[in-house]
Amino acid sequence: MGEVFLDAFIDTLKVLPFLLIMNFIIEILEYKSNVKVQKALSGGFAPLIGTAVGIVPQCGFSVVATELYAKRKIALGTLLAVYVATSDEALPIMLSSYAGVTKILPVIIIKIIFALAVGYVAFAVQTLMQKRSKPVAENAAVAVHSDEHENAHEHEHEHDHDHEHGDEHGEEKLHIHGCHHHSIDEDEWDGKNATKKQKAKRVFDLYIKHPLLHTATVIFFIFIVNVIFGVAVYYVGEKRIAEFIGSTGYFQPLLAGLVGLIPNCAASVVVTELYVVGGLSLGGAVAGLCVSAGIGYAVLAKQNKSIKNTVLVISIMYVASVALGMIINAIPQSIFF
Repeated sequence: MGEVFLDAFIDTLKVLPFLLIMNFIIEILEYKSNVKVQKALSGGFAPLIGTAVGIVPQCGFSVVATELYAKRKIALGTLLAVYVATSDEALPIMLSSYAGVTKILPVIIIKIIFALAVGYVAFAVQTLMQKRSKPVAENAAVAVHSDEHENAHEHEHEHDHDHEHGDEHGEEKLHIHGCHHHSIDEDEWDGKNATKKQKAKRVFDLYIKHPLLHTATVIFFIFIVNVIFGVAVYYVGEKRIAEFIGSTGYFQPLLAGLVGLIPNCAASVVVTELYVVGGLSLGGAVAGLCVSAGIGYAVLAKQNKSIKNTVLVISIMYVASVALGMIINAIPQSIFF
């Protein structure tokens, strides 16, 4: 049992440098409002970049991508591309096995092509939806502007009426507005009337304290998830899981996909080891490894504010990966080897 906590600690430690660095970068981007950088992260090449970093054999980039997506710094297509391409422990296991290049290349090539396809399809759909919703938003803006224009006339009339009668409400409202506008928090935020000490504290809070606390919170959550799933695998056993999946025949992609959803490197380990020894078909391996995004799903569930959006992302990953696995199993395997 001690090994479970040690493995969970090591797996969590692997993610820490990527997450910490990215949180510092996110804070700088968020408060400096670097429009060019944000456009690059969500531009046309973003899914390609996401696929390239996702294929690196570790799950740190899936966590980083999740953090960026939760803050809406990258588009959905980029996140999906990273998730699909994420190889986690798969590539090292394949390279160290006796299976050789013939087993490795088809999986890697399929993952790269599929990551690009899913990423750019999602990117195109999101762009199309934004273009269609733009006229509606513009019409709504026109209506709101019209209402505000009418309200402004009414407010001006009421203000003149109050001014003529000399009531004290105007002075009271002005006083309240003035206190709120010149509060210390506002001064610290706009930096106009803040002291050097207040400015220094604000810089420390924004660029050091906040990213450190945020990283600590996420890392603790990742560690807890790793421990939970580590204990589950410890009592059930990787061998039993592998044997169960291997006995399902044509429906392997369905179960392999479910295993891939486990937010832990154990998922990719089970699927990969079963594949290299011949207990899992290429379609099953592709489904399990394409849907596997490491700890990314756990971070997405915690960080993403919209539960519906989180469910949508996970559903797209599972359905698309399983469908691809089913298609591959239906095609003669000689095509891939």
